[in-house]
Amino acid sequence: MTDTDQQPSHGRRLFTRTSPYAPTLYQCYAAARLLAESTAGCQPPVTAVVGIANGGIRPATVIADQLGVPLHLAIARHNQTDELWQQATGEVTVTLPGALPRRFGGTVLLVDDIAGSGATFAAVTQALGPLLADSAVTKSLALCRNAGCSEGPDGWVWDVDDWVVFPWEQGCPDDARRLPVPNKVRTL
Repeated sequence: MTDTDQQPSHGRRLFTRTSPYAPTLYQCYAAARLLAESTAGCQPPVTAVVGIANGGIRPATVIADQLGVPLHLAIARHNQTDELWQQATGEVTVTLPGALPRRFGGTVLLVDDIAGSGATFAAVTQALGPLLADSAVTKSLALCRNAGCSEGPDGWVWDVDDWVVFPWEQGCPDDARRLPVPNKVRTL
């Protein structure tokens, strides 16, 4: 088990504070399938998916299943509470379970539900570093990317400018806004 604390200088999440976005479960699964399709044929080939718990577990499961590769989990904690409109602190605690492979090769996909500032992907990438073969590549994928995210991810479906409440979270406000039907993967 590995724990690391990161304090990189990443972007600040932007919130219009109009009302949170709330994609449906169907939309999230469709977006995850688009993300999986976007990695088909990448070199080196995808050999594993690492879902960043908690939010990345469901999309990572869909992606790993579609690609037919093993799913692993990394636990990353960024927000101090589950309250809406929290600003990113840049402090991310990562815990890697002991059941991970001794060495990852090929392309390893890191998956989360949202890239708010970029700090979580950076922290998980750093924590996985000792487990990556010299030729291994990591790619980060998220359902959503906040407009304030300064680094990554490598692919995402929705740009957002407010808080997002995903279907696997509790407490969706009545005035939540839907996201459009997912139709393409965005990249930097």
